Amino acid sequence: MGVSMKIGKIEKINKFGQFYDFNWPSDLDEFNKYNFFYGWNYSGKTTLSRIFKCLELKKLHNDYQNASFRIKTDNGTLTEKNLDTDCPIRVFNEDFIEDNFDWNNEDAEIEPVLILGKESKDLKNELKKKQQEKKDKEEIKTNKEQQKKGKENEIQDKLTSKAREIREILSITNQKEFDKNTLEQNINQIEDNYLIKILSVEELNTLRSFISSQKLDKINTPPIKLKLSQFTDDIKQILNRKVTAQNIIEALKQNDSLSRWVREGLGLHKGETKCQFCGNSLTPERIEELNKHFSQEYDSLISTIKQKEDELNEHTNSIKEYSFPDKARFYEEFQEQYEKLLESFNQKKSEYVSTIKKLTEELERKGKKPFDVLSIDQSIDNTIGNEIDDIFKEIQNLIKKHNDKVDSFVQKKEKSKEKIKLHYIAEFIKDQNYFSLKQDIENLEKEIKELENGIKEDEDKIKDINIRISDSAIGAERLNKYLNNFFNDDSLRIENTNNGKYKLYRNGQIAKDLSTGEKNIISLIYFFVKLEETNFNLGSAVIFIDDPVSSLDANHIHRVYSFLNSKIKTLGQLFITTHNFDFFNLLKDVYRYDLQNKEGNFYLIKKIRDNQNYSSSIEMLPELLKKFKSEYNYIFYLLNTFNNLSDKSKFDQLYLLPNILRRFFEMYLFMKYPDGEKFKNKANKFFGDEDNSEKTMTLKIMDEYSHEENPEHSLRFPDIQELSTAVEFVLKSLEKKDKEHYDSLCESFNII
Repeated sequence: MGVSMKIGKIEKINKFGQFYDFNWPSDLDEFNKYNFFYGWNYSGKTTLSRIFKCLELKKLHNDYQNASFRIKTDNGTLTEKNLDTDCPIRVFNEDFIEDNFDWNNEDAEIEPVLILGKESKDLKNELKKKQQEKKDKEEIKTNKEQQKKGKENEIQDKLTSKAREIREILSITNQKEFDKNTLEQNINQIEDNYLIKILSVEELNTLRSFISSQKLDKINTPPIKLKLSQFTDDIKQILNRKVTAQNIIEALKQNDSLSRWVREGLGLHKGETKCQFCGNSLTPERIEELNKHFSQEYDSLISTIKQKEDELNEHTNSIKEYSFPDKARFYEEFQEQYEKLLESFNQKKSEYVSTIKKLTEELERKGKKPFDVLSIDQSIDNTIGNEIDDIFKEIQNLIKKHNDKVDSFVQKKEKSKEKIKLHYIAEFIKDQNYFSLKQDIENLEKEIKELENGIKEDEDKIKDINIRISDSAIGAERLNKYLNNFFNDDSLRIENTNNGKYKLYRNGQIAKDLSTGEKNIISLIYFFVKLEETNFNLGSAVIFIDDPVSSLDANHIHRVYSFLNSKIKTLGQLFITTHNFDFFNLLKDVYRYDLQNKEGNFYLIKKIRDNQNYSSSIEMLPELLKKFKSEYNYIFYLLNTFNNLSDKSKFDQLYLLPNILRRFFEMYLFMKYPDGEKFKNKANKFFGDEDNSEKTMTLKIMDEYSHEENPEHSLRFPDIQELSTAVEFVLKSLEKKDKEHYDSLCESFNII
């Protein structure tokens, strides 16, 4: 921070809490580099710090929106109207602790978490709010989802029931063919005109009667494969073949049976030298003679003939086995014609088989005369195949007519079923308010989607807040360093959590309860650590520390003093207020020994009564308070001053007098009777047991009108005469019962 500033004086304060109409006194020294304030509780110390806080935050305090002030600085004048001015000011007071310190111990089952830093605390509150918003949305979403699920189940149950009913009406046995999903698709298809699909009772009954009638099956026949023409050509070629032998044996040529016998025998006698039939020798010459008759060409022809005979036999069997369906499968109108065509077909089929047999006989004839060229039998008529084809086509045409009629029946029946189906679907839509239910579900889906988007936005926001909390967290290392130095051990230790918060340990165990003093110490340390880690230039800044030892024991007071003493010289300008006189004495030592009595001023903040109004004022610290290290002398001085006034109503701290009187008397009794007895018992012991009106009134005033924890005690302010009597009674009793002590007090401010 490049801006530096020093505050000279507060020229005017109006309607800012207890500073109702303050004007800087002409005899009051302007602020110095080091400024130390002493004041009792409710004197206006915290209110003064809040004026400085306005400069830090660049806005008026929420409780004092109508306040005004004018502050003189070395950079000019600051008022409530130019709070946007950059001011290097940081304030530590109870508001800072409230804003920056959150001890989360709401649930005993959860380890307490410490949140330090105003930004972290604000973010934590924002996080809590956002988490609650997310939770609320999730609860609403769950409720909406349950509503949606209920309506969906209602629709699905109705769809399932209606789909089952329609399947039964239409005799649909396969559930998958028409289930609730199919029904839903059909509903969507007729959404715009479903009412016109509803049939009259007469139409519905007619259609239902038709779909219950029976239908014949369609007829399918395989094609017939005729090969007569091809076989005829093949056999002509075989008959036209002629075997040319090297040496024809005439006897074998003329006798087919003998030729086959010899040919087979020749194969059986390979490698033999004797005839297995007669036992005579087989000469090589005879074997060679026979082989020249049965040539390779001969074998090829015989093999071809055998192969073709097999083909003819196989074809003959396939033709014999071919058949058409029984006439009963045809509609009656087609049966007579079918029967005639079938008779013609079977007749021609027999002729066809006979013709194939003739071709087989031709092959046998050729086998007997392999050495001759033969002509095919002219009686073989291969046109019989064409005749069979013609009859087959006529039968197929008749089958087609039958199948067309079957198809027409099915189509008509399917159309009837479709009309019936749509009728019941339309009735379902109308009777069940189907589209109204669907609209309800659609609306719920939209609301759920909006809630999901809202929850997603909340989740993103929560994630962002957690990141910001983590980013804003001050490192625990430096906090622990200061805590260690402060307590001179590591019994109190802070650890960062993953979400930018802290956990506090005492002697290695989670610290579940913090005293007010411990909270103030951690907050004060955090105050300085935050300034250091944010690179705030302390050397050019104004630091205001309000009552840093509130609610601390004597041991902690000295530690706070040591901690602040290590920081004071690094600050541009310092303001410290306190109600604790022991701590104030330590500040006087800082000024005297560490600051060498330089650049410092001491002030007194007190509450005075002015024109029936109570307001705070600032004045230079009385020499008595500055000189002595006990406020005991100062309080006695105030009581003595009041006692000597001729017009006691002019005493500017009149409303505090019951408090002052009790405070003085408590201190005295503590020194005289350090036995732990109660105040009232000690007072009676000092005054004596005798009853008198002055003692009774004095004890009543000190008991009923001096409770400084109750700021409203001034509303029950005692009579001035009663107060004067009580002060005089205490002082005279002290002089009478402990004159040496009384005289020493008087000598301390030279009034004798």
